[in-house]
Amino acid sequence: MAFWRWKLHWQILLGLVLGGLLGYLTAAWALSSAKAAGDVTAAGDIVVGRFDFMIYKLIGDMFLNALKLIIVPLVTSSIVLAVATLAAKGGFRRLGVKTLFYYLCTSTLAILIGLTLINLMDPGFSSDGSGILVGQDLGAFAEEAEQLEEKTGGKTASDFLDVFREMIPPNLFGAAVGGNLLGLIVASMVAGYFLTRLAGDLGSLLQRVVKAIYELSLAVTDLVLKFAPIGVGMLVAATVAEQYARLGPEDRFNEFFGGIVLFSLTTLAALILHFVVVMSLILLFIARVNPLRHYKAMAPALMTAFSTASSSATLPVTIECVEERAGVSNKTASFVLPLGATVNMDGTALYECVAAIFVCQALGIDLTFGQQFMVVVVALLTSVGVAGVPSASLVAIVVILQQVQNQLGGGMDLVAALPILLVFDRPLDMCRTAVNIFSDSVGAVTIARTEGETGLLTTEEPPEPGEVGPKLD
Repeated sequence: MAFWRWKLHWQILLGLVLGGLLGYLTAAWALSSAKAAGDVTAAGDIVVGRFDFMIYKLIGDMFLNALKLIIVPLVTSSIVLAVATLAAKGGFRRLGVKTLFYYLCTSTLAILIGLTLINLMDPGFSSDGSGILVGQDLGAFAEEAEQLEEKTGGKTASDFLDVFREMIPPNLFGAAVGGNLLGLIVASMVAGYFLTRLAGDLGSLLQRVVKAIYELSLAVTDLVLKFAPIGVGMLVAATVAEQYARLGPEDRFNEFFGGIVLFSLTTLAALILHFVVVMSLILLFIARVNPLRHYKAMAPALMTAFSTASSSATLPVTIECVEERAGVSNKTASFVLPLGATVNMDGTALYECVAAIFVCQALGIDLTFGQQFMVVVVALLTSVGVAGVPSASLVAIVVILQQVQNQLGGGMDLVAALPILLVFDRPLDMCRTAVNIFSDSVGAVTIARTEGETGLLTTEEPPEPGEVGPKLD
């Protein structure tokens, strides 16, 4: 069968594999060139300067920009329509409470899973019980320290209050240009609620205009998805090439590198446990749908999230998969998913907790139950506000460490050890983004079930995006 006749998720998977292979070959060539020149630390710079790497970045960024292009019209129009429908039927408050309750429960579960595994594995402690960073020179991570300072410099807990400030944007166009998705969501909710209050034909006319914008946004999404295999492949190629070239020279790291690897594996295991076990149980016993079919239905969105590492950029694909492949009604998906992309961050919340405790372990600090409980609470709160802060998870971890540091006293600088997390941050970021968007999709299906929708994944084969799926109005 011709490649272009394959199901979309198989096309994207092939793009991921070929992109990873391209990136590996590019990095391997750069490493060999750097070794021949006697400077293996230059491998990363060689990769970035290569013409083929720049082509990877160009194509990947074009695909990412195309996804971001759709976000504002799709999110605003879908929420206006969803809230207008809910307001007319009196279900707006009920759906909102269900959505927030689901987000709170799943984020808490994710954090507790991470907390359990990090305490079982203890990746920050060496075999003699001391921290892997105690007495070690962190000079090998000078580059990561500079990156961390650039991304998180000057950030404190007060920065997360901005998430409430951004809920009411002073300028809608400014919010759209600045990517303030939360502000646009709140403004769209207000507009949708009052749209049904307009008298005469004016309300009906405006509703048809918004509906036309929504349908047009979906049509553009279908077009962008046709190029998803290429775009995803190039994003992965660029990521693999740059990361492998920078991590390739093993002599750059000291003996504590094994602890960082164990931390990464522990985080990955926690993410997989939440992704596979917890989400499957929710689908099976609460939503009462076949988990395997839902995983298959969400495959294009999962692969897009993995390659872009952006919940917001993946949102158009998530909406399309949930509505057309998972069979959730437009009014439910349009309300739950945009809100989830901004405040429901299961993977991020899990990572914040695990990372903060690992840094403490690496410095030889064994946190008490009360201190770990504080980490859980702060991780849960900061995971809600990460959408409005650049390099959000890193900023959140800085805030958590600052709170732990205040409790410990003694002048110890916990944040100084944070650069070691950047070694594997990008691949872990890709994984936790996939967990974030999958939790959003499970939430949409679960809430749709509680709203009485019965047409969820009733077909043997989930339809492709652009086809008519088994959804209810």
